[in-house]
Amino acid sequence: MAEPPPAWPPEPPAPAGLNPLPPLPPAPGLRLRPLSFGELLDEIFRVYRRHFWLFVSIALLLALPSLFLQILSGQADQVGFSASLLSGATGGSGQDARPPDLNLVALGLQYLLAIALIPFAEGAIALAAIDTALGRPVTLASCFRRVLRRYWGLLGVSLLGVVLLPLFFCLPVFVWILVRWSMAVPALLAERRGPVQAIQRSWELTRGHWWRLFGILLVVVLIQLVMNSLLGAAGLPIAIVIPFVSNLVRGAVAVTVSTLGTALVTPILYLCVVLLYFDLRIRKESFDLDQLAAQVGGEPQA
Repeated sequence: MAEPPPAWPPEPPAPAGLNPLPPLPPAPGLRLRPLSFGELLDEIFRVYRRHFWLFVSIALLLALPSLFLQILSGQADQVGFSASLLSGATGGSGQDARPPDLNLVALGLQYLLAIALIPFAEGAIALAAIDTALGRPVTLASCFRRVLRRYWGLLGVSLLGVVLLPLFFCLPVFVWILVRWSMAVPALLAERRGPVQAIQRSWELTRGHWWRLFGILLVVVLIQLVMNSLLGAAGLPIAIVIPFVSNLVRGAVAVTVSTLGTALVTPILYLCVVLLYFDLRIRKESFDLDQLAAQVGGEPQA
């Protein structure tokens, strides 16, 4: 059998005594230029579609413990009781005459677990978004391991955020500071800063861009609320029409569908904040030139 002809032109041999150049790092996953509002929205959903299973898997893993405790604490049973009453009102047969009692121990565990998971909720999706935006490889396990290393820093940012809660009664001041602090988590993760330094960094980056950030974040939050409401509300009609099941099963179906809907929508706001963080660095610090130089040098930077 005849051998295939050699490729043409042949590759020149490497010069004697010289090692071949290392391969370049992967190109960044974001557009290295300032983005308009429409381009930013497009970028959010483009990155989300490209890494859909990664972001949804992170959101689901964070939501599953709470889902389990909702069922264990009796909250799902109460939702099922309401669905059963509505089913009886629409022609089904309501089962119990009074709502079930809550398991206060499981309810307390649910709140404690929610507090303990705050750093993961804040950091896991944001860290995955940072790595994908910079073209770095990221997996579910590596993402959670790296968030665990920054656990106390992320918890510190959250505790500093508690200071803002009394300002909620003066809503304009509360919103103004909230927007100025909005880049703290990406700064802490991407630049390896402490909690206080991350908030200071966010304050610097957002200076002169408050109204633009406020408008973008407001629109994205409204989009997320509408999508979350539509997907979450789908669970109750499904629970109502299921025949011949207990209140617990009805409620478990409703809260499970609601949890799935929340997991689908949760990454959107985190992606928005991370992309805004890089957009601000591009606008104020020529991050695009730094990143291209890092590519040539062989190591992506943050």
